[in-house]
Amino acid sequence: MSRTRARYAPPGPEFASRVATAAWVEQTVLGPIGQVLITPAQPRLAESVEAYRPGLLGIAQGLGLAPVPEARRRVCGMVLLRGVASLDYGHPTSTLNVTHPQGWYEVASSRGIVHVSVGLAMRPLGGLDAVQAYLSREARSGELWSGVTLCRESVPASWLSAT
Repeated sequence: MSRTRARYAPPGPEFASRVATAAWVEQTVLGPIGQVLITPAQPRLAESVEAYRPGLLGIAQGLGLAPVPEARRRVCGMVLLRGVASLDYGHPTSTLNVTHPQGWYEVASSRGIVHVSVGLAMRPLGGLDAVQAYLSREARSGELWSGVTLCRESVPASWLSAT
């Protein structure tokens, strides 16, 4: 597909308000693992969800994610610091904060990994069942990028140099 070959720049901080994040803990055969899903937020007036595609692909590529089922690992994509979780997706001065439920931070910190997915389509409102249905549907359609990020508990260098 052409979108997997094209390179997309990581979007700046103005794009953060245009995405929605969902975080949860999933029980697997290897124990609990923190999950994060990033999708387009509600499009602005006179805007389609297609306008979000370059920014979402910039985040996915900056994290080293790949289209499902080619998911791969990216080193040090999740920053955990004093209860705050943030994705370092390759932008020189910006990260994407992830709001998370109780217990998620502890699982991510103790496991040292988080599974991250970026969906290119709107996600309908609903609970975990709706999220799982969205992930399955988007994986089948080729509109889901995914991978495992390693966690670090340090401040990105870009935070120290930002003015």
